[in-house]
Amino acid sequence: MCTITSRLTEPYVLATAVAVLAVLVSTLAMGLFSRSTSFDPRGKFCYVPGGSAGLGKALAEDLVRRGAHVVIVARDASRSADTIAGLKKLAGGDAERKLFAVSADLTSQEASEAALAEACAAFGGRAPDYVFLCAGFSKPQLFVNATAADLKSGLDGVYWVSAWTAHAVVKMMVKQRVKGTITFVSSFVGYAAIAGYSPYAPGKFALRGLADSLRAEMFLHDIKVHLYMPAGILSPGYENEQKTKHAITKKIEESDTPISPEAAVRYLVRGIEKGNYQITNDFMTDMVRVATAGPVPWNGPLDLVYSALSAIVMPIFRQVVDGTVRSSKKSVEEELQAQGFFDN
Repeated sequence: MCTITSRLTEPYVLATAVAVLAVLVSTLAMGLFSRSTSFDPRGKFCYVPGGSAGLGKALAEDLVRRGAHVVIVARDASRSADTIAGLKKLAGGDAERKLFAVSADLTSQEASEAALAEACAAFGGRAPDYVFLCAGFSKPQLFVNATAADLKSGLDGVYWVSAWTAHAVVKMMVKQRVKGTITFVSSFVGYAAIAGYSPYAPGKFALRGLADSLRAEMFLHDIKVHLYMPAGILSPGYENEQKTKHAITKKIEESDTPISPEAAVRYLVRGIEKGNYQITNDFMTDMVRVATAGPVPWNGPLDLVYSALSAIVMPIFRQVVDGTVRSSKKSVEEELQAQGFFDN
Protein backbone atom coordinates (compact mmCIF):
# COMPACT_ATOMS: atom_id res chain seq x y z
CA MET A 1 0.00 0.00 0.00
CA CYS A 2 2.82 2.37 0.87
CA THR A 3 4.44 1.62 -2.49
CA ILE A 4 1.23 2.39 -4.35
CA THR A 5 0.77 5.61 -2.39
CA SER A 6 4.31 6.72 -3.04
CA ARG A 7 3.99 5.99 -6.77
CA LEU A 8 0.74 7.95 -6.97
CA THR A 9 2.37 10.97 -5.40
CA GLU A 10 5.31 11.05 -7.81
CA PRO A 11 5.43 14.39 -9.68
CA TYR A 12 4.85 12.97 -13.16
CA VAL A 13 1.82 10.99 -11.99
CA LEU A 14 0.31 14.05 -10.31
CA ALA A 15 1.02 16.17 -13.37
CA THR A 16 -0.65 13.62 -15.63
CA ALA A 17 -3.67 13.42 -13.34
CA VAL A 18 -4.02 17.21 -13.26
CA ALA A 19 -3.72 17.37 -17.05
CA VAL A 20 -6.38 14.70 -17.54
CA LEU A 21 -8.66 16.45 -15.04
CA ALA A 22 -8.16 19.77 -16.81
CA VAL A 23 -9.10 18.21 -20.15
CA LEU A 24 -12.21 16.62 -18.65
CA VAL A 25 -13.29 19.86 -16.98
CA SER A 26 -12.64 21.86 -20.16
CA THR A 27 -14.60 19.39 -22.25
CA LEU A 28 -17.47 19.48 -19.78
CA ALA A 29 -17.40 23.26 -19.59
CA MET A 30 -17.66 23.56 -23.37
CA GLY A 31 -21.06 21.94 -23.15
CA LEU A 32 -22.16 23.54 -19.90
CA PHE A 33 -21.50 27.17 -20.64
CA SER A 34 -22.28 29.69 -23.36
CA ARG A 35 -19.62 30.66 -25.87
CA SER A 36 -18.77 34.23 -26.81
CA THR A 37 -19.93 35.43 -30.20
CA SER A 38 -19.62 38.51 -32.38
CA PHE A 39 -22.33 41.13 -32.57
CA ASP A 40 -21.83 43.55 -35.42
CA PRO A 41 -25.13 44.79 -36.88
CA ARG A 42 -23.44 47.34 -39.14
CA GLY A 43 -25.13 47.19 -42.52
CA LYS A 44 -27.49 44.45 -41.31
CA PHE A 45 -31.29 44.37 -41.47
CA CYS A 46 -32.64 44.58 -37.91
CA TYR A 47 -36.36 44.02 -37.28
CA VAL A 48 -37.68 45.40 -33.97
CA PRO A 49 -41.36 44.78 -33.14
CA GLY A 50 -42.23 47.07 -30.24
CA GLY A 51 -39.55 49.52 -31.32
CA SER A 52 -41.49 52.75 -30.77
CA ALA A 53 -41.11 52.97 -26.98
CA GLY A 54 -39.26 51.65 -23.95
CA LEU A 55 -36.71 48.88 -24.44
CA GLY A 56 -37.51 48.51 -28.14
CA LYS A 57 -36.95 52.19 -28.86
CA ALA A 58 -33.68 52.31 -26.91
CA LEU A 59 -32.54 49.18 -28.74
CA ALA A 60 -33.43 50.67 -32.13
CA GLU A 61 -31.37 53.74 -31.25
CA ASP A 62 -28.42 51.59 -30.23
CA LEU A 63 -28.63 49.61 -33.47
CA VAL A 64 -28.67 52.81 -35.53
CA ARG A 65 -25.57 54.03 -33.70
CA ARG A 66 -23.94 50.74 -34.68
CA GLY A 67 -24.70 51.33 -38.35
CA ALA A 68 -27.69 49.01 -38.81
CA HIS A 69 -30.74 49.28 -41.04
CA VAL A 70 -33.70 49.28 -38.63
CA VAL A 71 -37.39 48.61 -39.16
CA ILE A 72 -39.67 49.02 -36.15
CA VAL A 73 -43.23 47.75 -35.80
CA ALA A 74 -45.90 49.25 -33.53
CA ARG A 75 -49.62 49.94 -33.42
CA ASP A 76 -49.30 53.66 -32.71
CA ALA A 77 -48.37 55.20 -36.07
CA SER A 78 -47.88 58.68 -34.62
CA ARG A 79 -45.42 57.53 -31.96
CA SER A 80 -43.64 55.38 -34.53
CA ALA A 81 -43.21 58.40 -36.80
CA ASP A 82 -41.62 60.35 -33.95
CA THR A 83 -39.28 57.45 -33.21
CA ILE A 84 -38.21 57.12 -36.84
CA ALA A 85 -37.52 60.86 -37.01
CA GLY A 86 -35.21 60.45 -34.03
CA LEU A 87 -33.49 57.44 -35.59
CA LYS A 88 -32.85 59.33 -38.82
CA LYS A 89 -31.33 62.16 -36.84
CA LEU A 90 -29.04 59.67 -35.09
CA ALA A 91 -28.02 58.29 -38.48
CA GLY A 92 -26.75 61.74 -39.42
CA GLY A 93 -28.67 61.99 -42.66
CA ASP A 94 -27.20 58.80 -44.11
CA ALA A 95 -29.34 58.42 -47.24
CA GLU A 96 -28.21 54.82 -47.72
CA ARG A 97 -29.62 53.74 -44.39
CA LYS A 98 -33.08 52.14 -44.39
CA LEU A 99 -34.99 53.36 -41.33
CA PHE A 100 -38.77 53.12 -41.28
CA ALA A 101 -41.80 51.90 -39.36
CA VAL A 102 -44.60 49.47 -40.08
CA SER A 103 -47.93 49.93 -38.32
CA ALA A 104 -49.55 46.65 -37.23
CA ASP A 105 -51.35 44.83 -34.43
CA LEU A 106 -49.01 41.89 -33.92
CA THR A 107 -51.47 39.91 -31.81
CA SER A 108 -52.89 38.76 -35.17
CA GLN A 109 -51.15 36.07 -37.22
CA GLU A 110 -52.17 37.66 -40.50
CA ALA A 111 -51.03 41.13 -39.42
CA SER A 112 -47.72 39.76 -38.14
CA GLU A 113 -46.99 38.03 -41.44
CA ALA A 114 -48.05 41.10 -43.43
CA ALA A 115 -45.88 43.42 -41.31
CA LEU A 116 -42.83 41.21 -41.83
CA ALA A 117 -43.47 41.03 -45.57
CA GLU A 118 -43.79 44.83 -45.77
CA ALA A 119 -40.54 45.32 -43.89
CA CYS A 120 -38.66 42.76 -45.98
CA ALA A 121 -39.91 44.24 -49.26
CA ALA A 122 -37.48 47.14 -48.80
CA PHE A 123 -34.65 44.59 -48.71
CA GLY A 124 -35.67 42.70 -51.83
CA GLY A 125 -37.78 40.27 -49.84
CA ARG A 126 -34.81 39.04 -47.82
CA ALA A 127 -35.33 37.90 -44.22
CA PRO A 128 -33.94 40.06 -41.39
CA ASP A 129 -30.47 39.36 -40.02
CA TYR A 130 -31.50 40.25 -36.47
CA VAL A 131 -34.96 40.10 -34.91
CA PHE A 132 -35.64 41.56 -31.47
CA LEU A 133 -39.12 40.68 -30.18
CA CYS A 134 -39.80 43.62 -27.86
CA ALA A 135 -43.55 44.06 -28.43
CA GLY A 136 -46.04 43.42 -25.65
CA PHE A 137 -48.04 44.92 -22.83
CA SER A 138 -49.10 44.06 -19.31
CA LYS A 139 -52.18 44.59 -17.18
CA PRO A 140 -51.28 43.09 -13.79
CA GLN A 141 -54.08 42.37 -11.35
CA LEU A 142 -55.38 39.67 -9.05
CA PHE A 143 -56.79 36.64 -10.87
CA VAL A 144 -60.13 36.88 -9.07
CA ASN A 145 -60.63 40.40 -10.44
CA ALA A 146 -59.64 39.60 -14.03
CA THR A 147 -62.27 39.25 -16.74
CA ALA A 148 -62.20 36.63 -19.47
CA ALA A 149 -61.11 39.40 -21.84
CA ASP A 150 -58.23 40.29 -19.51
CA LEU A 151 -57.00 36.70 -19.48
CA LYS A 152 -57.19 36.36 -23.26
CA SER A 153 -55.50 39.72 -23.69
CA GLY A 154 -52.77 38.57 -21.32
CA LEU A 155 -51.76 35.80 -23.71
CA ASP A 156 -52.36 37.80 -26.88
CA GLY A 157 -50.35 40.79 -25.68
CA VAL A 158 -47.49 38.83 -24.13
CA TYR A 159 -47.14 35.52 -25.99
CA TRP A 160 -48.85 35.67 -29.37
CA VAL A 161 -47.62 39.20 -30.06
CA SER A 162 -44.13 37.66 -30.33
CA ALA A 163 -44.92 34.06 -31.25
CA TRP A 164 -46.67 34.94 -34.52
CA THR A 165 -43.74 37.06 -35.64
CA ALA A 166 -41.24 34.41 -34.55
CA HIS A 167 -43.10 31.79 -36.58
CA ALA A 168 -43.13 33.95 -39.70
CA VAL A 169 -39.47 34.91 -39.26
CA VAL A 170 -38.28 31.34 -38.71
CA LYS A 171 -40.08 30.09 -41.81
CA MET A 172 -38.61 32.91 -43.90
CA MET A 173 -35.07 32.45 -42.56
CA VAL A 174 -35.16 28.70 -43.13
CA LYS A 175 -36.59 29.01 -46.66
CA GLN A 176 -33.92 31.55 -47.60
CA ARG A 177 -31.14 29.80 -45.63
CA VAL A 178 -30.48 33.02 -43.71
CA LYS A 179 -28.33 32.37 -40.64
CA GLY A 180 -30.01 35.02 -38.53
CA THR A 181 -30.43 35.76 -34.85
CA ILE A 182 -33.73 35.92 -32.97
CA THR A 183 -33.96 37.46 -29.51
CA PHE A 184 -37.06 36.93 -27.39
CA VAL A 185 -37.88 39.29 -24.53
CA SER A 186 -39.62 37.73 -21.54
CA SER A 187 -39.04 39.00 -17.98
CA PHE A 188 -38.22 38.07 -14.39
CA VAL A 189 -41.84 36.96 -14.11
CA GLY A 190 -41.09 34.33 -16.76
CA TYR A 191 -38.88 32.67 -14.14
CA ALA A 192 -40.78 33.40 -10.95
CA ALA A 193 -44.48 34.24 -11.05
CA ILE A 194 -45.71 36.27 -8.08
CA ALA A 195 -49.13 37.29 -6.81
CA GLY A 196 -50.79 39.88 -9.01
CA TYR A 197 -49.26 38.75 -12.29
CA SER A 198 -51.58 35.80 -12.96
CA PRO A 199 -53.00 37.27 -16.23
CA TYR A 200 -49.44 38.18 -17.37
CA ALA A 201 -47.04 35.49 -16.13
CA PRO A 202 -48.44 32.60 -18.23
CA GLY A 203 -47.52 34.45 -21.43
CA LYS A 204 -44.01 35.15 -20.19
CA PHE A 205 -43.53 31.51 -19.22
CA ALA A 206 -44.87 30.48 -22.62
CA LEU A 207 -42.37 32.77 -24.37
CA ARG A 208 -39.58 31.17 -22.39
CA GLY A 209 -40.80 27.71 -23.36
CA LEU A 210 -40.95 28.69 -27.02
CA ALA A 211 -37.46 30.19 -26.92
CA ASP A 212 -36.04 27.14 -25.12
CA SER A 213 -37.49 24.86 -27.79
CA LEU A 214 -36.27 27.01 -30.66
CA ARG A 215 -32.79 27.34 -29.16
CA ALA A 216 -32.32 23.64 -29.88
CA GLU A 217 -34.45 23.38 -33.04
CA MET A 218 -32.56 26.18 -34.75
CA PHE A 219 -29.30 24.21 -34.56
CA LEU A 220 -30.76 22.51 -37.63
CA HIS A 221 -30.66 25.78 -39.56
CA ASP A 222 -27.72 27.70 -38.00
CA ILE A 223 -30.08 30.30 -36.53
CA LYS A 224 -29.12 31.72 -33.13
CA VAL A 225 -31.69 32.28 -30.39
CA HIS A 226 -31.37 34.42 -27.26
CA LEU A 227 -33.81 34.98 -24.41
CA TYR A 228 -33.70 38.27 -22.49
CA MET A 229 -35.24 38.09 -19.00
CA PRO A 230 -35.01 41.62 -17.56
CA ALA A 231 -36.39 42.84 -14.27
CA GLY A 232 -38.20 46.21 -14.14
CA ILE A 233 -37.54 48.70 -16.96
CA LEU A 234 -38.72 52.31 -16.81
CA SER A 235 -40.99 52.83 -19.81
CA PRO A 236 -44.52 53.92 -20.77
CA GLY A 237 -45.52 50.27 -20.37
CA TYR A 238 -44.14 50.17 -16.84
CA GLU A 239 -46.06 53.33 -15.98
CA ASN A 240 -49.29 51.81 -17.31
CA GLU A 241 -48.72 48.69 -15.22
CA GLN A 242 -48.81 50.76 -12.04
CA LYS A 243 -52.40 51.79 -12.78
CA THR A 244 -53.77 48.26 -12.28
CA LYS A 245 -51.01 46.63 -10.22
CA HIS A 246 -52.30 45.47 -6.84
CA ALA A 247 -50.81 46.75 -3.58
CA ILE A 248 -49.58 43.23 -2.79
CA THR A 249 -47.53 43.12 -5.99
CA LYS A 250 -46.14 46.60 -5.39
CA LYS A 251 -45.10 45.55 -1.88
CA ILE A 252 -43.32 42.45 -3.18
CA GLU A 253 -41.52 44.54 -5.80
CA GLU A 254 -40.60 47.47 -3.59
CA SER A 255 -36.92 46.45 -3.46
CA ASP A 256 -36.76 46.15 -7.26
CA THR A 257 -35.43 49.41 -8.69
CA PRO A 258 -36.36 49.65 -12.38
CA ILE A 259 -33.55 50.58 -14.73
CA SER A 260 -33.60 52.83 -17.77
CA PRO A 261 -34.27 51.34 -21.23
CA GLU A 262 -30.75 52.38 -22.24
CA ALA A 263 -29.22 50.45 -19.33
CA ALA A 264 -31.40 47.46 -20.20
CA VAL A 265 -30.07 47.55 -23.77
CA ARG A 266 -26.49 47.53 -22.50
CA TYR A 267 -27.19 44.35 -20.53
CA LEU A 268 -28.85 42.79 -23.57
CA VAL A 269 -26.01 43.60 -25.96
CA ARG A 270 -23.40 42.44 -23.45
CA GLY A 271 -25.23 39.13 -23.11
CA ILE A 272 -25.39 38.65 -26.87
CA GLU A 273 -21.68 39.43 -27.20
CA LYS A 274 -20.90 36.86 -24.52
CA GLY A 275 -22.97 34.30 -26.38
CA ASN A 276 -25.36 33.85 -23.46
CA TYR A 277 -28.64 32.18 -24.29
CA GLN A 278 -30.46 33.46 -21.21
CA ILE A 279 -29.61 37.11 -20.56
CA THR A 280 -30.37 38.89 -17.29
CA ASN A 281 -29.76 42.27 -15.71
CA ASP A 282 -29.59 41.77 -11.95
CA PHE A 283 -28.52 39.40 -9.18
CA MET A 284 -31.97 38.20 -8.14
CA THR A 285 -32.87 37.30 -11.70
CA ASP A 286 -29.67 35.29 -11.92
CA MET A 287 -30.74 33.42 -8.79
CA VAL A 288 -34.05 32.33 -10.29
CA ARG A 289 -32.37 31.70 -13.65
CA VAL A 290 -29.98 29.06 -12.32
CA ALA A 291 -32.67 27.63 -10.02
CA THR A 292 -35.07 27.04 -12.93
CA ALA A 293 -32.73 26.77 -15.93
CA GLY A 294 -33.70 23.34 -17.21
CA PRO A 295 -31.64 21.82 -20.05
CA VAL A 296 -30.20 25.08 -21.40
CA PRO A 297 -26.59 26.34 -21.17
CA TRP A 298 -25.37 28.23 -18.16
CA ASN A 299 -23.70 31.57 -18.79
CA GLY A 300 -20.31 30.77 -17.27
CA PRO A 301 -18.41 29.27 -14.33
CA LEU A 302 -19.94 31.88 -11.99
CA ASP A 303 -23.24 30.04 -12.40
CA LEU A 304 -21.77 27.23 -10.30
CA VAL A 305 -21.55 29.73 -7.44
CA TYR A 306 -24.99 31.13 -8.22
CA SER A 307 -26.44 27.63 -8.15
CA ALA A 308 -25.13 27.05 -4.63
CA LEU A 309 -26.33 30.49 -3.51
CA SER A 310 -29.78 30.00 -4.99
CA ALA A 311 -30.33 27.00 -2.74
CA ILE A 312 -30.19 29.48 0.15
CA VAL A 313 -31.65 32.59 -1.49
CA MET A 314 -34.74 31.06 -3.11
CA PRO A 315 -36.32 29.60 0.06
CA ILE A 316 -35.87 32.99 1.73
CA PHE A 317 -37.37 34.76 -1.28
CA ARG A 318 -40.35 32.38 -1.23
CA GLN A 319 -40.95 32.93 2.49
CA VAL A 320 -40.84 36.71 2.13
CA VAL A 321 -43.19 36.70 -0.86
CA ASP A 322 -45.63 34.22 0.68
CA GLY A 323 -45.58 36.15 3.95
CA THR A 324 -46.45 39.37 2.13
CA VAL A 325 -49.42 37.69 0.45
CA ARG A 326 -50.71 36.04 3.63
CA SER A 327 -50.50 39.29 5.57
CA SER A 328 -52.77 40.92 2.97
CA LYS A 329 -55.61 38.43 3.34
CA LYS A 330 -57.81 40.70 5.45
CA SER A 331 -57.35 43.78 3.26
CA VAL A 332 -58.13 41.84 0.07
CA GLU A 333 -61.25 40.36 1.66
CA GLU A 334 -62.37 43.88 2.58
CA GLU A 335 -61.76 45.03 -1.01
CA LEU A 336 -63.88 42.22 -2.41
CA GLN A 337 -66.58 42.86 0.17
CA ALA A 338 -66.71 46.52 -0.88
CA GLN A 339 -67.08 45.41 -4.51
CA GLY A 340 -70.04 43.21 -3.60
CA PHE A 341 -68.12 40.21 -4.84
CA PHE A 342 -69.27 37.68 -2.24
CA ASP A 343 -72.58 35.84 -2.37
CA ASN A 344 -73.18 36.50 1.31
